[in-house]
Amino acid sequence: MSDFWRSLFGLNGETENRTVVGSPEGIDVKDVPYLRDSNKRLAALQELHHRYKGTPHAQKIQAVQERTKDIHVYLLERKRGHELELFHLQHTDHFLNTFTVIINAYQQQHAQAAALRRAAARAESVLRKVTPVAFRKDRKEVKAAHQKNREISQRAFEDVADAKAEVPALAVPQISINTYAKIVYLQEDISGGLLTNEIGFTSTQEEKAAFEDYVSERLGIESMAYVGNAMVYIPSHHSSQPAEMVPVIHWNGAPYALHLEDCRLFPVSTYRKGR
Repeated sequence: MSDFWRSLFGLNGETENRTVVGSPEGIDVKDVPYLRDSNKRLAALQELHHRYKGTPHAQKIQAVQERTKDIHVYLLERKRGHELELFHLQHTDHFLNTFTVIINAYQQQHAQAAALRRAAARAESVLRKVTPVAFRKDRKEVKAAHQKNREISQRAFEDVADAKAEVPALAVPQISINTYAKIVYLQEDISGGLLTNEIGFTSTQEEKAAFEDYVSERLGIESMAYVGNAMVYIPSHHSSQPAEMVPVIHWNGAPYALHLEDCRLFPVSTYRKGR
């Protein structure tokens, strides 16, 4: 502790155990402006501590916040509002400015990095559309593999027919996009906390792009686009599972319903009027 701080609390440097509850009793009228300005600084420290929550600096900022509260009470109770203002000018304001600049720069860099990742993903998506892929259907190796699989399927189908067994048919449900409801998804922030986000048909392009980045990172897929939300019954072990509102994405040339909790994709077809 510096000599300045020790002089505020006595020669032994120990603080009295006080808490801030409203305004100190018996405050002079001349100290009211100092009280008001000091309260603003305390609120700014509280907000700064909230922004640093979950980072290595959070505990240090909390310690400064609590010590500043002690000084606030100590000086106002002794009607030394002018000294409190000098303390804030010499110490608190500099502290707030410094650590606000640091967190602003950090968050700006994080936002720029996220924007660059989205731009790179879009650029890669464009390149994929104009660049021939490795497994083009007209290549002889692809044609040979498909022909072999068709022959295997034909022999297996004949065996099933001889055994008079039923062949299960895959059904692709038809869904209708909801144009007004939004669903919530959680995303981890830079400090490890969870941010609550919403996504829906009427979300902005920026919100949709952020959700697409979230899905791409979580499922490990690329070049997908968010379509909207739809009500569907998700297959589960529980026959009484109610219908859910889930997001629908378009990926690899087809729409899929996405179950966020289990990270599973289900092929669907979208209903359009006039079809």
